[in-house]
Amino acid sequence: MTVDGLSPPPPRAPYVDRASGNWVLSRYADVLRAFRDARLWPAGSRGEDQGGGPRDDAGVLVERSGVQDSLSASRVDAWHAAVAPLALELLQRLPTDRSVDLLRGFAMPWCLRLGRMVLGVSPGDGERLAALAALAWPDTGWRRRLFVSRRRIGAAVAELDRHFATAPVPMGRQTFVGTVQTLPRLLANGWLALFRAPAQVARLRAQPDLMPRAVEELLRYAGIIPRLYRRATADVELDGVRLAAGARATLMIASANRDPEQFPEPDVVDVSRPGAGQLSLGIGRGSCAGARLVRMAFAVSIMAMLETFEHIAVAGETRWRSGHFCWPLAVPVVLRRQL
Repeated sequence: MTVDGLSPPPPRAPYVDRASGNWVLSRYADVLRAFRDARLWPAGSRGEDQGGGPRDDAGVLVERSGVQDSLSASRVDAWHAAVAPLALELLQRLPTDRSVDLLRGFAMPWCLRLGRMVLGVSPGDGERLAALAALAWPDTGWRRRLFVSRRRIGAAVAELDRHFATAPVPMGRQTFVGTVQTLPRLLANGWLALFRAPAQVARLRAQPDLMPRAVEELLRYAGIIPRLYRRATADVELDGVRLAAGARATLMIASANRDPEQFPEPDVVDVSRPGAGQLSLGIGRGSCAGARLVRMAFAVSIMAMLETFEHIAVAGETRWRSGHFCWPLAVPVVLRRQL
């Protein structure tokens, strides 16, 4: 459990972590160089292969381009048209006479409906597959806390792989798990950051055309992945940092997104901030294949909440979990409907 998942450590010069032996990169420029260097492959914290399928010469998953094609702009636009009214419908059901949790009261059911659309899941299979996805979600630290056996996790992964073997999107299991488990928690991070800044909420209400900038700002400020890992497949030098072949690097994504050299007043949420290259979704060929879907979900959900509620206030202290991902256990808010 973390003190506050929206308060990462500040960036600093590269150094070697004594416990892990990894080089730690946390300044924006250093992390950006690491993302761009094809000799630094995605890996686990100990340099192990993350799996997920075959990779090309730059370490990018071969199936990534197929996923990106399946989540094309035209398809995301079609899903947008379907999930926008659904968001309004679900929000109208939320009570206003007491505190309500936006994560479980809205984000989880809404993202499940989105995941069903994307993967072509029938209504009868939705809840069953969502329960399997909760077991297969790749935050191993969180699963250990739940005392879930490896056997149950493996069985859930295998069942999801069987179900999505002929899905309309490559890497169907990973896409479904990401949509119904990772995405709602990412949205929860962003909503919490926004609603903690009521002046920015008012600004977005008055200037809804700021939404694209607001989405990038919330991804910068409240991304769900605090760090990623890389393994050098050859000798690499990054602005004076020398990594021998086989060496490991920890990329502190959240800290890089708060680098004042790149983002003036980085600890302030500013929905009008010009796009300055947030790193929460990666960059280039290694970026998140579902980035269009993520941005659409952010924009639609926030706009629906602003249209439905005149007042949205965070209620009480937030408890956080942190493993591979960092997210709030709940987003308790008090709501007042538009008159």
